Amino acid sequence: MRRVFLTILVIFPLLLSAQILKGKAVKITDGDTFTLLVDGHEQVKIRIDGIDAPEKGQAFGNRAKEQLSGMIWGEELTVRVMKTDKYGRSIGKVSTPSVVDVGLEMIKAGYAWQYREYNKEKSYEGAEILARRNRNGLWLDKNPIKPQDFRKVRKNRK
Repeated sequence: MRRVFLTILVIFPLLLSAQILKGKAVKITDGDTFTLLVDGHEQVKIRIDGIDAPEKGQAFGNRAKEQLSGMIWGEELTVRVMKTDKYGRSIGKVSTPSVVDVGLEMIKAGYAWQYREYNKEKSYEGAEILARRNRNGLWLDKNPIKPQDFRKVRKNRK
């Protein structure tokens, strides 16, 4: 009972602090970032919480972008914003009327890693293990490079 009470004490304030945005995607940047049009006029850059998808110019980067676009384009989106990152993007959980967790579905399809530095959800971990085992998406590559490693190499070349 005490454990349940402590869990409620931790989670409840997070739920209250989360901002809910509703709108449609007007731009897909890559497999984990898009621009949401809210109330027909406000554009908000959204970074999907808990995933890291291949970058532009990286193997499977275009396919990840296409996968995300296929899931969210033209759909009424709900974004539960958890925080804002250092780039001013809203970090949040994204859903559509038919997809409960877009980030989880990107991992299942094999077009994103679980971003373990920021997300410890077991469902994401299990989905990545299964996608790897089934060689879905980017897991067809013998040595896929994590986007964070790709970004570091690209940054060091500049």
